[in-house]
Amino acid sequence: MAKVIAATFLSFLALASSVAEAQLSSSIWFAGTGQSSQQTMPYPTDEPAGTWRSLNLGNPFGVEIQGDRIWITSVDDQCIYEGSIASGQCSETISASLDFYRESGDGGPATQARFNWPHEVRVNTNGDLYVADTRNHVIRKIDGKTRITTTIAGDGTEGFAGEGKTGNAVQFRQPHSVVLDGQGGLLVADTVNHRLRRIELSTGIVTTISGNGEKRLPVDGADASTSPLFGPRSLAVDEQSIWIALREGNSVWRLDRKSNTLHHVAGTGDKGYGGDGGDPMEATFNGPKGLVLDDRGRLLIVDTENHAVRRIDINARTVETVMGAKSNRDPLELKRPHGIAFSSQHGFFVADSEQHRVLRGDTSR
Repeated sequence: MAKVIAATFLSFLALASSVAEAQLSSSIWFAGTGQSSQQTMPYPTDEPAGTWRSLNLGNPFGVEIQGDRIWITSVDDQCIYEGSIASGQCSETISASLDFYRESGDGGPATQARFNWPHEVRVNTNGDLYVADTRNHVIRKIDGKTRITTTIAGDGTEGFAGEGKTGNAVQFRQPHSVVLDGQGGLLVADTVNHRLRRIELSTGIVTTISGNGEKRLPVDGADASTSPLFGPRSLAVDEQSIWIALREGNSVWRLDRKSNTLHHVAGTGDKGYGGDGGDPMEATFNGPKGLVLDDRGRLLIVDTENHAVRRIDINARTVETVMGAKSNRDPLELKRPHGIAFSSQHGFFVADSEQHRVLRGDTSR
């Protein structure tokens, strides 16, 4: 009888422990099976579709949210997926053709377009999608109504050209991030050119906002137009600022839109993983590759090579890990995460790239 009571008590403790652990973790496995896509040929029309958890997302990189709609890019199978958050259903594979070598499909439906590492995607209020087609070195648009794909800037070869010009007179070198600036423009993190560039969407004219091509960190307070940017990888905007994560620079900077000056926000510039609970300026990062603002004005940073998502409270001047890196707040492990998006209704979503899934985190804390 004593053995039965002891066994029962131990079972109760195990159950209580598992419940407590579940309560510690605020993360939800939202999309992907954890396996990469095995697809070697273009997907048939309207495939793949189904529940987000049933899809083999091959190395997801970019995530975008508008209302209940979510878009996810993947680089193993060169696709852009769209669907609902609430229903958990992927309703459409916007690009379903595999091509690892060149950009094609302009003027035709997006399901026949070919991408080479579609890294990030953004959507405007009309439902138009803007895609950083990274290894094709171009920026592309998918019309929200017709689903016709066009290249709006870049000639498909890597380089730096086209200041003040449009279309195929422009060259990028592995553009990774795009974000709508709310002033009629699309900002582009031209990563390997170490520049931040802007496309005026009404005219297509491309100009450089910041970065002179030098591989070094800027100086706090310096004029953005003449300052270096060391590997700009991800962008976020609000009315006052453009926020920039520097991959090689292992730091985060803010471009003041009124004064056009750069200001150091976080990271010493050295590789490392430290500083949680302290001043963000004294924290260390390792290859940050995703950036988004939450509804409290806090910055969520995907600290890729540290396998973590970290959060900076600008006003409180603190940094903390909110997902991954065996955090005490969330013991879930990540493997080289990349893109991140935020919704005040749904929380944040991060592409856990090398585990072929997208995770959903809680920012209510």
